Amino acid sequence: MPTNRRYRTRVRHPPIDPVHWAILTDAPPPADANPFLAMDRNFDPVMRPLWEVQGPAILIDWIAAHPGTRPSCWWRYQAPSGGRQCLFGEGKPLHEVLNIAPSYAFGIPDWCGDPEAPPIFETQHAYLKRHGLLEPGERKPRSEPHPLPLRIVPVTLWK
Repeated sequence: MPTNRRYRTRVRHPPIDPVHWAILTDAPPPADANPFLAMDRNFDPVMRPLWEVQGPAILIDWIAAHPGTRPSCWWRYQAPSGGRQCLFGEGKPLHEVLNIAPSYAFGIPDWCGDPEAPPIFETQHAYLKRHGLLEPGERKPRSEPHPLPLRIVPVTLWK
């Protein structure tokens, strides 16, 4: 007896450009890449939808290769708000000093203080543990790839 079967099709995502893939996975761009596509790194209307589609798969591979850390797009689009805690050091986040929009890199804000004595922030592992975001295979602490602010503006510029 014939039946009217509907075959389920897999959801197919359009292919992703190699430059955008490199941005999502924190890899260097291909040598023959269009340099203008690299400007999409900080353009949320392009990168956020790509991260929402590709992010879960990237995160699985990332956690296997770099346990206790997350890629930069995770910090930008998926991390709980607030950033990483400053453990010690002088200065303030730059957005509190200049009244500008907050800017973070890997959960660490741009900083206004003494570049010779930068503040020390909690590790990515400690942040993930504090928020209950560690997967079972990443309980053991690892070395921190980004312990200091990536941008420090000398406080003497604003006095």
